[in-house]
Amino acid sequence: MLWRLGSSTLIRFWIVSTLGASIIAALDGGWLASWAALVPSRIWRGEVWRLVTWSLVESGPMALVMTCLAIYKFGGELAVRWGDRRLRRFVVTIVVVAAVVTTVLATVTGNSSLWRCGGWAVTDALVIAWARQFPNSTLVLYGLVALRGRELIRLTVAVAVVFALYVGPITMAPELVACLCAAFYPAAMLRR
Repeated sequence: MLWRLGSSTLIRFWIVSTLGASIIAALDGGWLASWAALVPSRIWRGEVWRLVTWSLVESGPMALVMTCLAIYKFGGELAVRWGDRRLRRFVVTIVVVAAVVTTVLATVTGNSSLWRCGGWAVTDALVIAWARQFPNSTLVLYGLVALRGRELIRLTVAVAVVFALYVGPITMAPELVACLCAAFYPAAMLRR
């Protein structure tokens, strides 16, 4: 099944970029992660690349594996259905909107020193988009729970909300915004 990795230039580039950036960030003492992170105070100073780069660097091995698997599974199936161009537009829109909203919220609430890296928000958006695109397809989690369509969307949003209750809504703003954006992304733009 890994052969499909080569079926989409976008998916291949995305996984290789995420793996490469995350491994370099793990080995370079934190320089790349600090350069790419979503940090509202730095964005207000003109470091606008952070609106996109924050989602490419994972800070831990488990998060890296899960993000790459999500890109491969959900992104790969969406790329086949939508094409690389439409998937890229969807992902960039979600990442940038999540970063902008987080930057504004963090600044308004006095948390402008917030520091975020990782693909959790993108993973949530891909899962929700996949569930909307393939509402009758079943996703089995650890052989215990079978979910499809709306159930999968509800679970994805619920997990983000529970984490927001524990670590704070501003810290989880990228994930919460990504969930909302993916859930309310225009249906006409999802279908092909």
